[in-house]
Amino acid sequence: MRCRFCDTPPTAGERRVPGPAGPICARCVEAGLGLVRDGHPRVSRGGTELERVRGGGQPCEFCDRSDRRGFFGFTRSLRRMSCRQTGAVICDDCLDRGGNLLNEVLRHV
Repeated sequence: MRCRFCDTPPTAGERRVPGPAGPICARCVEAGLGLVRDGHPRVSRGGTELERVRGGGQPCEFCDRSDRRGFFGFTRSLRRMSCRQTGAVICDDCLDRGGNLLNEVLRHV
């Protein structure tokens, strides 16, 4: 399946993080982690536009959340990346988990 964020097909031996609407490739996970930290838009290897979701916006398609509830019950918006062309959205937490999953898989190859 094509990456939900860069819309590219997998190359031979490439690992991807599975998602409910399709996978995300390692390059997009890396781009997303940088994007949610610094807020600067990026262009993916497939030429799609990756940008940070501001405010409420769409929930993450991997975990279906758009905010995080704190210890005292307060909520704050989750940082998320979206792809303008595909409509895909992923949050900072799922990007972290995806990166950890890819690292674990690559350690055992």
